[in-house]
Amino acid sequence: KAPLAVIFLVGSTLEGLLMELATSQSTRFLAASSAPKVKGAAKPVEKWTLAELIAVSRELGVLGPDVSEHADQVRNFRNYIHPRRQLQEKFEPRIETAEIAQQVLRAALADLSKLASSSTP
Repeated sequence: KAPLAVIFLVGSTLEGLLMELATSQSTRFLAASSAPKVKGAAKPVEKWTLAELIAVSRELGVLGPDVSEHADQVRNFRNYIHPRRQLQEKFEPRIETAEIAQQVLRAALADLSKLASSSTP
């Protein structure tokens, strides 16, 4: 019965999973055209934001277009972790909203699982 907490946890879990994958496959992730750049050079993977991880994961086919689109929305909701923003926008998520976020995480896990099984001999 804590929908905002669920949204925060889902967003952070998604970020952790994508960060781990991007770190372990840094050459591949850094070579993507959507990889973030700083002064023309690729930004170190460890400094990527969730938005950047989602964008590159989509480009590389790690996340399907549908999952990445919804993951971006989870990321937007996760930004309500800043209390002032939440109060200003009067954001009060319902348990159904948290369940949607959980479903996005399940879909991302399915995509990641498919990726893992396709790379195993």
